Amino acid sequence: MIRPVPVEESSRGYVRDELLQKEFDTAAQTLLDNDGCNDPERGGENGLVADLALEGGGVKGIGLVGAVLVLDEAGYRYQGVAGTSASAIAASLIAGLSQSDVPMTNLLSYMNSLEFANFMPEGKLHRLLDHVGGHAGDLVADAAILSRQMGIYNGDYLRSWLGPILHDELKVRTFADLKLTTQDDPDLSLPAGHEYRLVVNTSDITRAQLVRLPWDFPLYGRVPVDNEDPVEAVRASMSIPFFFEPVTFEATKATVSIPTPSGGSTELTYGGGTVTWVDGGLLQNFPIHAFDRDDGAKPRWPTIGIKLSRQQRSFPATEGCQSALAVGVRCLRTMMNEWDTYAIDEQTAARTIFVDNAGLSATDFNLTKQDQDRLFINGVTAATEFVIAMARAGGVPRTSDASKNLVNKRRALGGVAPSL
Repeated sequence: MIRPVPVEESSRGYVRDELLQKEFDTAAQTLLDNDGCNDPERGGENGLVADLALEGGGVKGIGLVGAVLVLDEAGYRYQGVAGTSASAIAASLIAGLSQSDVPMTNLLSYMNSLEFANFMPEGKLHRLLDHVGGHAGDLVADAAILSRQMGIYNGDYLRSWLGPILHDELKVRTFADLKLTTQDDPDLSLPAGHEYRLVVNTSDITRAQLVRLPWDFPLYGRVPVDNEDPVEAVRASMSIPFFFEPVTFEATKATVSIPTPSGGSTELTYGGGTVTWVDGGLLQNFPIHAFDRDDGAKPRWPTIGIKLSRQQRSFPATEGCQSALAVGVRCLRTMMNEWDTYAIDEQTAARTIFVDNAGLSATDFNLTKQDQDRLFINGVTAATEFVIAMARAGGVPRTSDASKNLVNKRRALGGVAPSL
């Protein structure tokens, strides 16, 4: 059994019963013995290291926090962190904490101080955009504001909340403060331009492409990348269309070289001008492959995904769309919801923690304390089970083939994790 407790009782915000705690501690030690690696940030000593991929989930992000703190308790250090939309908020904090002397347990207090309701003051438009029927009725009148601006809420609260934490407390003012170097890690294997602890996804609806920041700043003529502010990247990543004003980004002419399948390279030229960035969940809500090696070498450590999902077993009666507005809203929800499905491919399933989202949507901004505690404990429970299962399996899969092999072994055993 796991229950939430005040941080005064436990800095992690949860406690397990004695038997489960003993099983967890044994599993963590087994992982260290069997799945540890030479950790460059521990002076080459054996340690548990992982890259993290966090699924976007809006207000459900407290479930991510529970899982992250469990992995931290097991001894994991996070090298790189990828996030999308609201999970980009958590990813930026985790990356900042990872390069500081501040304990990872501070992540809980940071996220508890985030007032999601401040993103979206009360109004009928929220109900319009979450409307499940085909007729918008008299709520359409409240959408008139969309004819004058590109989003209902400006998203400035994110900057005023996240900026002081990253800039002042964690000393992360630009991406230079999150840069990984061969001085810190002589065996650094990331592609050129990807040597950062943090990457967040946003969607460029002007160029119609996924943008990974800071990696893709050069496509917009922004070099050096090190000068860019991570807070602004997070703000772009969480720009849910209709809800928040998108980010308008000023680009200058850029010519970049990209690899070709034949092993050579080719040059692409982008003109200058302005582009519009919206929520990264539109194109990639779960960046599980962000840190996969592309040189064919064996990964030194795994990428662990954390996904906010719930398998839907019953489906209510439905009503078709009756207006162009309804079609637009439903298209948006469909694009973003597709990434929230419970099942993912075998290449990633075995290295992913599935956190039950308690049936809450990404835009349920008025979460009760009970809802928050339930999401948090769901994250703690899922990650606890993951650590124990990975210990039984001998470690977290580091390649697609290893992931598929573990899935097949589980199927043969009726869904039970294989023992060593």
